[in-house]
Amino acid sequence: MRPLAGRAGGPLLSRSGWQMAPGERAALEGVLADVKPRLAIEIGTAQGGSLERIAAHSEEVHAFDFEAQVDPAAYPNVTFHHGDNHVLLPQLLGEFERAGRNVDFVLVDADHSSAGVRRDLEDLLRSGAVRETFILLHDTMNEGVSSGLEAVDLDAHPKVVFCDLGFVQLDPHARGLREIWGGLGLVICDEHGRLGITPERRDRDRSWRAALGVGLWRALAPARAARRRARERLGDALRRWRGRRF
Repeated sequence: MRPLAGRAGGPLLSRSGWQMAPGERAALEGVLADVKPRLAIEIGTAQGGSLERIAAHSEEVHAFDFEAQVDPAAYPNVTFHHGDNHVLLPQLLGEFERAGRNVDFVLVDADHSSAGVRRDLEDLLRSGAVRETFILLHDTMNEGVSSGLEAVDLDAHPKVVFCDLGFVQLDPHARGLREIWGGLGLVICDEHGRLGITPERRDRDRSWRAALGVGLWRALAPARAARRRARERLGDALRRWRGRRF
């Protein structure tokens, strides 16, 4: 049987530019269709698969990446911010806050280090421009990403009324030193209770981890952590070098 993506030409199942599985794409599309953002942010653009859908559903989008691999002319409602999002994002959020604007939707899919993704979420939650906001977090099944997100103190942010870091889960296909990627988490902020969302905060659903048992993949967790730390150190050095170019 041919792959589903090969039989469909729509934006969800096309391979063009996407770094998400079909189920993740469908969840993104569903959230965007429900929220209908006036103001949206994408942290991590790459080849623009998710940006295309965010831009299609939003009035105004701000996209962050060192070097997005897309043609800006194809996105007339998108402002591209090139450089280190850890520097640029708080600056933009500060501008929105001073202008009294609210960010309706955010996709976080850039720095996948534990410290980096934690900083992205904390920058968002600290901002007065993130009041009634749907935040999607990609690759929450990765051990490094999940540990960073789980370290965020949600109790320090009463405006968070919903958190499910296992909002979308994929078949992990765990083998030895191989990292697990994919999955979506969802955090919803509703500072004044106008969204009508029943408050619910769930721990990360670890059912996929339990299904892996206590075999080789679990036994090699320390080795994966060591590789991850080495990759993060290299990523930090690259981020500093690239940051000096902007």
